[in-house]
Amino acid sequence: MNISFDLDSTLIPNGKEFETEKRNGIAKLFGIEEIRKGTSELISDLQNQGHKIHIYTTSFRTKRKIRLTLKYYGIRVNRIVNQTENHKVLKSRNINSSKYPPAFDFDLHIDDLKGVGIESERFNFNAIIVNPSDKNWIENIKSGIERIFELKILKRLLKELWLQSDDCSEPIENMWFSIQEVAKSTGNKRKEIRKHLNLLIDDKYIEITSEEPLLFEFTEKGKAIKTDLEIEKIIKNVG
Repeated sequence: MNISFDLDSTLIPNGKEFETEKRNGIAKLFGIEEIRKGTSELISDLQNQGHKIHIYTTSFRTKRKIRLTLKYYGIRVNRIVNQTENHKVLKSRNINSSKYPPAFDFDLHIDDLKGVGIESERFNFNAIIVNPSDKNWIENIKSGIERIFELKILKRLLKELWLQSDDCSEPIENMWFSIQEVAKSTGNKRKEIRKHLNLLIDDKYIEITSEEPLLFEFTEKGKAIKTDLEIEKIIKNVG
């Protein structure tokens, strides 16, 4: 996934909100800012899992200054969006929101502001809100990412199966092809997609109606799935 992080009060303190990494006198002289303790390890772990990490801030720091600070702590990110770029892009799209991650192809945004959480519901984008005083912030972020990652896979699988079944009105043929398509589009192994398919079968959202040829159909329970909230309820059962 493309995951973006806010800076102020999320990774960079606005006072003494959380413990920070050590920095030497030369770093201070060159304007290197403090950073939340554990940030480097968290971002490295996420990158090792295959996620791309970005910075999305409404501050007017230059991208060069942000990269310099991150580099000091051994952190490399893909894209940096500051308020100058954010304002320009959202204005061009007539989006009345302080942040809108999909405008920059970010799948998930991590922030400290509850207002961003409200905007995520209003504009339908994924966000994890982290309290600056949360000592378990890393674990909470990782568990939130896992849930959203699972949700993304299941949503993509259901979209493919809806397509193959003509919106639940026809049997699903060529299930192997559907699994391949979802694996390709999400960057996951077919084994991972089959796990989600088995979940739909075990919980009776989809059933096998013929062994030869192999056919699947949505059950009445499966046909009732309409919203992300209903899909999230399914995700809770993913092992």
